[in-house]
Amino acid sequence: MTTQPAWAMPSGEARGVLREAIQACNERGLYFAARWAAEALNGLPAIDHEGSKDDDTRMPTTRSTKATAAQSSTITNSERYISMYAEELGLDSSTGQPAGMYTAEYDTYLMAKTFFDLKEYDRCAAILEKCESNKSRFLRLYSKYLVGEKRREQDTREVLGPLDNGMAVNKEIEKIDTELAEGYQAGTLDAFCKYLYGIVLIKRQRKTLAMTVLIESVNQYPYNWSAWLDLGSCLPSLAAITKIKPTLPVSFMTSYFLLHTTLEYVSHQQEEGVVWLEELMEAFPRSAFVKCERALVLYHARDFPEADKVFEEVVKENPHRLDSLDVFSNVLFTTGKRARLSFLAHSCAMTDNYRPETCCVIGNYYSMKGEHEKAVVYFKRALRFNRSYASAWTLLGHEYMEMKNAYAAVEAYRRAVDYDQRDFRAWNGLGQTYETLKMHYYALNYYQRATAIRPYDGRIWCAMGQCYESLDQDLAAIKCYTRALLGPDQEKTALKKLPKLYKKIGESDAAAHYFRKSLEQFREEQSESDDKAEACLFLALYERGKGNLEDALEYAKEAMQCSSESHQEDANALTRDIRSAQDAARSNEID
Repeated sequence: MTTQPAWAMPSGEARGVLREAIQACNERGLYFAARWAAEALNGLPAIDHEGSKDDDTRMPTTRSTKATAAQSSTITNSERYISMYAEELGLDSSTGQPAGMYTAEYDTYLMAKTFFDLKEYDRCAAILEKCESNKSRFLRLYSKYLVGEKRREQDTREVLGPLDNGMAVNKEIEKIDTELAEGYQAGTLDAFCKYLYGIVLIKRQRKTLAMTVLIESVNQYPYNWSAWLDLGSCLPSLAAITKIKPTLPVSFMTSYFLLHTTLEYVSHQQEEGVVWLEELMEAFPRSAFVKCERALVLYHARDFPEADKVFEEVVKENPHRLDSLDVFSNVLFTTGKRARLSFLAHSCAMTDNYRPETCCVIGNYYSMKGEHEKAVVYFKRALRFNRSYASAWTLLGHEYMEMKNAYAAVEAYRRAVDYDQRDFRAWNGLGQTYETLKMHYYALNYYQRATAIRPYDGRIWCAMGQCYESLDQDLAAIKCYTRALLGPDQEKTALKKLPKLYKKIGESDAAAHYFRKSLEQFREEQSESDDKAEACLFLALYERGKGNLEDALEYAKEAMQCSSESHQEDANALTRDIRSAQDAARSNEID
């Protein structure tokens, strides 16, 4: 019998709160959060036509709700569920209808919401100026925020071009901040207004207070996924995520959040993350989002074949869903599946040619073809649609590196880490770029930031080791290469570098140890390279010095069989010397 998670609740109750969340988010213009809740709702186990399957199915819960288990068991698919959050959402707790608004104000709100849906944000904000309910206040201030964002985008202009004004700001932020700060101090903000206040604080670089406000928001109302995402943007490391965990509500939303924000860590050091994933897969077996999270975990673990399979399953079940397909294109790029990437790019373009994910997929396709200029065009187009899309900034940096434009690459990577401090690829890209520019101390700083996020990624440790080598800091380089061997994939670079460094500093025993390891690898690969010849010659000399002439002769013979002409003469001479030493030893025994 499996252990129920702390959040186990009747499936009918979960459907009720998610249906409520869809309505609440739609009413406030939070369409992304509403879409997420709708996907989660339809990811729950299937129900029969009478809606009776909810009765027996238990899944993860929030806090205790007004609906008891007995009440939950009587909920059918056609009945309206009213949760403990009805008052927070501005609903009457007995009827589920809008409460807390006068009829005239509700009529005004309905008209304003129509203007909002038509993207007439100025008109929406103006008509709600005299309305006092929390819902009206949120929609008014959110409209002003979107107006400011629209004008900021217009001021920013071309991505990384001569007119790119990266310092452009939302001019409405200050007024919104003032009003929400007063409400926050007075304790009159509801969960959604606190969410908006958190966004404003993030924009003003006050992330510590933003984190506090957003934690309060998700505790007041856990089912606004957008609030969770913005909370995650305030947390730069696993330690920060772990620190706030006790302050979060007991809810399946918390498990979603913790899994999503720790994707980079789950693969190697987060056993708890695997548990969250398994619990969510059991509770939401049909959820495309959960399946994508599993694919992302496999992607970060560099298990590309399995990630490919999961993404293919998601695409087959949801052919027009574009979320996370940019990561799928990264998988196809890495595994060299050019034809499949071409088909994916075409299908994404047919679905929506103006989504950032589509532009990134097409950009990856052109990058794979070696047409880096075209790839840059599409990554820039993705950023025109969403300036805060960190993945697109990182991919743009990669393309500039391919084009040998190091300074543009640095700027792109810097923008990426501004928007997502947990993007290890951008930190690693900065390190590689500065290493190319021979600025090794800068490179080391950025590599260290990358290893803080991916402590078991041997590639980054090897890059740090090469930096230390360039600075003639051999002991530090040895530590980095040794650390690279602790990852799940032992880095070939580390095994080649370590024995040479130990040989350089005169540590013969350690050098012999790693030469043996690297020689085993050469034998598995059936390699006859210069590196193998060097390893055999060193081990032959080492064993001869220890008096192990038989072993020394075997190593010398193996070195003679290598294709390296530069070492064959040395190997022949060493073989003769060892045989002479053996003959002399036999003569002494006879005497």
